[in-house]
Formats: sequence, C-alpha cells, structure tokens
Amino acid sequence: MTELPDNILHLPQYQVLGCKSTDDEMHFQVDVPDPIACEECGVQGEFVRFGKRDVPYRDLPIHGKRVTLWVVRRRYTCRACKTTFRPQLPEMVDGFRMTLRLHEYVEKESFNHPYTFVAAQTGLDEKTVRDIFNARAEFLGRWHRFETPRILGIDELYLNKRYRCILTNIEERTLLDLLATRRQDVVTNYLMKLKDRQKVEIVSMDMWNPYRAAVKAVLPQARIVVDKFHVVRMANDALERVRKGLRKELKPSQSRTLKGDRKILLKRAHEVSDRERLIMETWTGAFPQLLAALSALQHDPNVKAFHDALVARGKKKIQAVCAVMRKYLTGIWACLQSNTHFDSSKLFSEIHKQACV
Repeated sequence: MTELPDNILHLPQYQVLGCKSTDDEMHFQVDVPDPIACEECGVQGEFVRFGKRDVPYRDLPIHGKRVTLWVVRRRYTCRACKTTFRPQLPEMVDGFRMTLRLHEYVEKESFNHPYTFVAAQTGLDEKTVRDIFNARAEFLGRWHRFETPRILGIDELYLNKRYRCILTNIEERTLLDLLATRRQDVVTNYLMKLKDRQKVEIVSMDMWNPYRAAVKAVLPQARIVVDKFHVVRMANDALERVRKGLRKELKPSQSRTLKGDRKILLKRAHEVSDRERLIMETWTGAFPQLLAALSALQHDPNVKAFHDALVARGKKKIQAVCAVMRKYLTGIWACLQSNTHFDSSKLFSEIHKQACV
C-alpha cells in the first residue's frame, strides 16, 4: 500500500500505514498506539503483545467511494494479573464494526432515506442500517413525552397510493401520528383514545367532511378552523374558472390581449410590478367580468370606508382591493359555517376602520 500522511482520515489517534483504491472503494490500513495500562487491573508497563490481526471497520465515504479501515488489532497479556485483553478502539463502535462518525451519519440518514439507499451509499448491509435505525428510534421513544396539543392540526398525506390522516401539534410544530387511512371511523377512534382530549381548544383542518364530523362528535368543545391554504386555493380555483370561462367567449385577437393573465392574477398584491399592474388595469377596463371583486367598493359604504382607510395609510389601491376580497371571502365562509345572513358591518367595524388610519 502507498504511504500517506497520518491525518488524511482526520482520526488523530490512528496512524495510516497505507491505502489502496478501486473504482468504488478505498481501503486504509491503520494502526492504533499501545494502551497505557492493563484494562483489567490498571497496572502500567506490565503487559506484552500477544498476537494481532487486521479487522475491517467501515467509515464515511470519501469522494463518493465507500471506505474500509483495516485496523491492526492487537492482543496483550498482562504479567501482573495474568489476563489477556484487547483494548477498546477510540472513535469506533465495535458492535457494528464502524467508526463513530459513520454510526451517527447512518442514524440521521436512515430517518430521511430508505435503508437500501443508505446501505448502498455507505457499503453497509441493509439489516445493519435497519438495526441502527431501530435502536435510535427506541431510544427516542423512551424519552418522548406525549402531550395533548391545544391546537390540533388534521390533514392528509398521499403515501403509497393511499390517503392517510396526519395529526400535528401546530403550536409546537411537531408530528403526533400518521394513521393508516383518513376514514371517519379511524379518525374518530384515534380522537377517542386521545389523553385529556378536553384540552384541545382549536382544530385546524381542510374541508374534508369526515374530519369535521369526527371532531364534532369527539371534541365538541373545540373550535374548527379551516386551514387558510385550502380557502385561498378554493378562491384561486374560482378565479381560474372565471378566467377560463371568459377566454372561451373571446375571439383569438381578444384572447391574445390576456396573454400571461393566469400568472399575473395569481400573484400576491405586493409582488405585482408596475408593468403588470398596468396590464391588470387594461384587462379590467376591457373585460367588465374581472371587476366583480371591485363592485363592493361602489355599493357597500362599509367596504368603501375600509378601502379608503387603507389607501390613506399608504397602501396601494390594488393592495386595498385584495384586502377587501380577503375580508369578503372570510365573511362568506363564516356565514356558510354558521347558517347566518351576510352582514358586512360585522366585517368592517368602526374600530377596525379607524385602526387602518
């Protein structure tokens, strides 16, 4: 093997004796200094070498190549206590025949990637990766203390060709559990077994009816809040339907006028450039259908007062219009939830309008 500097592996307690490289692997022969004292009786200077052999230990990959350290492991005989011992290796995990840093790397990566991927990357057996993961998961499980969240999040995750219910603690931003399915009976059964479920004050979810029914049945004290992501997505979908319906009615020459309309319409108000704002004003002038969201400014005094207060505070007109749209959307959804008549005065109170100034 070729002689190399001692610190090439960044293992200062080992001496690199040589190296051999292949297309996908690197092999290093390393030696470790003699121990200071007998590990059995602690007497210094009363032991002699008693055989050796090269033992392979896996290490972190280098330049995409898997690394094997061939450690010269020696046995020693102590003349004081008449015992034979093999000293512990620094920075090594003997149970898995790998370096400590590789063991820590596998612990982390096995939570983020499949076992086979980590095994192929490091040169380990898949079962070894699985055993490291299981040991780490068991350790974390012993220290985990479950607490019923004040704000519970319920959503779904599409995994392995199936929708699964995922429950989270929104305040702590932690995952509580992942259920096998999102069926109402499964969610209800889980919530029934929830410890101190009366502590749940708010449940954030999408508009999936089984979730709503399960929460109402098991957590009647909790206020149900629809995740704003889903509300905004429905609003964008509605806008998209109006846009597509409008384009179908246009001639080719008129349709070209709305080139790039979807990208601009879906932008947030503060992200719209001056050029794009001018294009939007041209659209609303040419196509009255796009002015539906602005009609409330002309007919509802509460809306107009709120809008003017925002403009007086320095907001751009398009930002004020978007604020009105969000307010209306929130109010309409609240009315649908509570089966009450729409009243814009509840959305734009005097205190609210004065706060905008």
